[in-house]
Amino acid sequence: MAIEKALGIDAPPRAMHVRTILIEFSRMTSHLAFLSWLPWRVADFSHSGRVHHLLDTAHDLWEGFCGNRIHPMTCRIGGTAHDVTPVFAASLNTWCMHAAALSDELRSLLDGPAGACTRGVAVIPADAVAPFGLSGPVARASGVPMDLRCPNAARRRTSRSETTTSWRTEDSRDAPRHLAYDQVNFPVVDAPTEGDAHSRLSWLCAEVRQSADLVTTLLQSLPDGELATRLPTTLKVPAGRVWSRLEAPWGRAGYLLDSRGTTSPWRLALRTPTFANVQVLEHLLPTLSVEQLEPAVASLGWTLGDLDK
Repeated sequence: MAIEKALGIDAPPRAMHVRTILIEFSRMTSHLAFLSWLPWRVADFSHSGRVHHLLDTAHDLWEGFCGNRIHPMTCRIGGTAHDVTPVFAASLNTWCMHAAALSDELRSLLDGPAGACTRGVAVIPADAVAPFGLSGPVARASGVPMDLRCPNAARRRTSRSETTTSWRTEDSRDAPRHLAYDQVNFPVVDAPTEGDAHSRLSWLCAEVRQSADLVTTLLQSLPDGELATRLPTTLKVPAGRVWSRLEAPWGRAGYLLDSRGTTSPWRLALRTPTFANVQVLEHLLPTLSVEQLEPAVASLGWTLGDLDK
């Protein structure tokens, strides 16, 4: 997307739909992986088994789509390498239906006695979101509606209108150009914004349902056409600097591309979202009891590669 932005090209509409479908599919698997902590915590083996079964089935879907169970590597400059077939679309629709139903059940589990250990734990106030560079469901659970996918989508009201407006103005510049979020009505999430572990896990549950609805809608409106834009044999990005952003599962992922006009980038820098989550843990953990450590860490997800980059 950063190279496409630098070259001033757009992927075909079908490719943008496929990209968006796969991104939301990845978001659901990521959220469910972190939500697996909740049934494990209360020894709910039924829900725990269903979460892991869905994640295993997701690997099967990826393998059927592109031949790789872990790293799909299907996106290309100007489009995608693999198409959504009717068989894959039907299987993914079924998977989304089960994921949405399970997320609703996990939300009910979280709102019941099983989630009592998460309430009021590791509170991140809204005014701490920007200083720590937080984004994604962590920011949204603190009442700051940052979402690059749809900056103008309706969100829960917040009294911090000045700060929120500045973020929305920034987001609207380049959010949907290389993806298909502007082609659908963005589902609204209704989740608490208290900034505690309960709110963050509630947002993960609600966003699984949201992503499932998005995937279903995008599959129904998948346009015909090519999967890639025709490119020259040798690709040279014009000299200059470009910044591209994406709403990854845990927040904003940024990519800085600096070109000198050759076939290789002069500089490529990544901004990963979960580094900020681990950064804020340093300030949250000393205030918690030993019993509160687990829900605090479980609600501030990170992955090793994203953290270490």
